[in-house]
Amino acid sequence: MKNKISVLSTLAMVSFCNLAQADDQPSVINFNKQQQQIEKLQSELRQLSLAVSSTSHKDQLNYSAVKNWHITSYGSVLYKTEDVFRNTQDTQPQKRSITDVERVVLEFGYRFDPQWQVEIELEYEHGGTGAALEYDGFEEFGEFETEIEAGGEVLVEKLELKYAYNDYFAIKLGRIFVPVGLGTELHKPDQYFTTQRHWSESTLIPQVWHETGINFTANWQGLKAQALLTTGLNSEYFRTYRWVASGHQKRFETINADDLALTLRVDYGDLKKGSGIGASFYSGNTSGNRNNTNNISADGHLSIIGLNGVYRYQDWTLRGQYLFGKLDDSLAITAANKTTPGLKPGNFAQLGSEAESAFLEVAYNSQFLLGLSKPLYLFTSYDYANPIKEVAGGLATSRFDIKEIAIGVNYIPIKNVVLKAQFAEKSYAQNNLNNTQSFSLSMGYYFSI
Repeated sequence: MKNKISVLSTLAMVSFCNLAQADDQPSVINFNKQQQQIEKLQSELRQLSLAVSSTSHKDQLNYSAVKNWHITSYGSVLYKTEDVFRNTQDTQPQKRSITDVERVVLEFGYRFDPQWQVEIELEYEHGGTGAALEYDGFEEFGEFETEIEAGGEVLVEKLELKYAYNDYFAIKLGRIFVPVGLGTELHKPDQYFTTQRHWSESTLIPQVWHETGINFTANWQGLKAQALLTTGLNSEYFRTYRWVASGHQKRFETINADDLALTLRVDYGDLKKGSGIGASFYSGNTSGNRNNTNNISADGHLSIIGLNGVYRYQDWTLRGQYLFGKLDDSLAITAANKTTPGLKPGNFAQLGSEAESAFLEVAYNSQFLLGLSKPLYLFTSYDYANPIKEVAGGLATSRFDIKEIAIGVNYIPIKNVVLKAQFAEKSYAQNNLNNTQSFSLSMGYYFSI
């Protein structure tokens, strides 16, 4: 495109030169014709310059002067065999094997003009839609439950309208990502080395968290700052073993918005393709979004602090994050859930007033060391989560204080496919629980047109 602009500029200069070198008394006809040609070239230059400017905005992926749309897709399939506990009372695990079409995601983007664009992201989880019968081993002694999530397991993760004022400032409206945790930035199969997204993050917060609201974003010399006002969580669905993550409002046709949440985030560098660091802060009440508000008067205020970073050097890649959260009125929420008709006995168990999680993964691309034609990453990772680090009353159980160490490989046979294998071992703070092991394989793809 830049070459085309250069050619047009040259033609315009030639036209000026021809005009200057013409007879001292050029004809009116020739003069008008040359003037028209110059104006036409100037118009084309303005249009091309505008198109170049519009494609310079960050986040406007795969747009060009002649293509104002893009389609992106990614997905993953998992095989896993692991030692599992069937319920909270079980101290002897049993070996189980599963397969899972974890997700297929389709994203559509359309640019209306250089400043306005819309993006829609649909996620199909676990290979189907409709009502799902699941066994929940951590609801007291374990039980089967039927869940319908947003009409089945098809989710609109993003319906985002973006207005880019210039290269430095933008506003996003609609169903948008909440940038708490590294998972909102790096959730495609090639953006994490483990066979599954890090479970430590999803133990505390909704993974790839999305809410309805508004996002103000500013960029300047590698520094990116975001401020969001979005819908909040619903404390009716807070759980012992998933803390506030299960309070994500995706079960119903409409979302309660009586309690809103504020999110602030600052990043420096490039977390996706280079090296960078980031920090986030989330704050909001959760009781106002309950469907039954008659049995609680406490606010249930939630605050979460997140720190994360990515470092790349030659063949080495390191990623990590730390999350810490505090939930006020956890005893009142537990008592209210106990008297809410239709909720299960597991809601009567302890709910953490404080929770934390962390992960770290380190990978080395051994392609050149081993003389391979394709990238082969050797990695190790560490995950830790404790959703009930502290409780408001009594002593916190150590049942859900869990750590995991994993080793594995990522092989990339072609640019848009990654094949993974991993062996992992979990250890438990509870004394009568032995370590458990797992082995998993996964396949992931990703492309954009």
